[in-house]
Amino acid sequence: MGLFDFLNKLPIVNEMTGSFGEWLAKNYAKVTTDALVLHDVLIDGENGYTSQIDMILVGTKGLYVVEVKMYADAKVYGDGNKSKWYYYNHGKKYVIYSPVKQNQKHIKYLKEFLRDFGDVPCFSIVTVICDDFKVSNINRTEEINTVVCGSLPAMNDGIMKIAKDKPVVFDEAKKKEIFDFIQNNQRTGKDARKQHKEEVKSYKDNLEEMKQQKICPYCKVSLVKRNGKFGEFYGCPNYPKCRYTMK
Repeated sequence: MGLFDFLNKLPIVNEMTGSFGEWLAKNYAKVTTDALVLHDVLIDGENGYTSQIDMILVGTKGLYVVEVKMYADAKVYGDGNKSKWYYYNHGKKYVIYSPVKQNQKHIKYLKEFLRDFGDVPCFSIVTVICDDFKVSNINRTEEINTVVCGSLPAMNDGIMKIAKDKPVVFDEAKKKEIFDFIQNNQRTGKDARKQHKEEVKSYKDNLEEMKQQKICPYCKVSLVKRNGKFGEFYGCPNYPKCRYTMK
């Protein structure tokens, strides 16, 4: 049975995330790249929070930071410049936080985590497994540092696309040194995982509270009422730097 025959047998749910998608990515990457693979990495973020990265591939040209999302029987639409993406499942519309923005934060924290190694090149690989997706405005320049893939085979193609014109920056010894550092200095244990889950829940609760109070969750300022072609809405006063809106 092939990979997508297997995926077609998955139970239909509104959203599938977490260990199953990460497991698929981990095992696929192991047989398609010569990079060293780190899976389910938990490191310190900012303001006391932690950051959980689905997968890191340590290669000779830099680090490929992988975020995996699974939306069974759904269509996903997004914009690389916007924090809100959407997916449609059985006629219903759902709002999700941009996995591109999420992975940008992971890379920010990872670079800080690896600061003693200098400016480590990090590339963003977002794999969205769903029925169909359409995403625009991913790379702001001609240089490709981010790819959004719709399948696991496409993920490998995306890695090759990023690596194509990039210089070699690490030899095998340095690759192993960085791999060992991440592996040995990440947060581990059930308590750390439990804390991270509690932080995620607390963060979501705070977002919902700010939504009720009409506060921008990114700039922490009160939203202002505006008129658009589809009627009234609330937007961040820091537009266009921040494009957060709500009805």
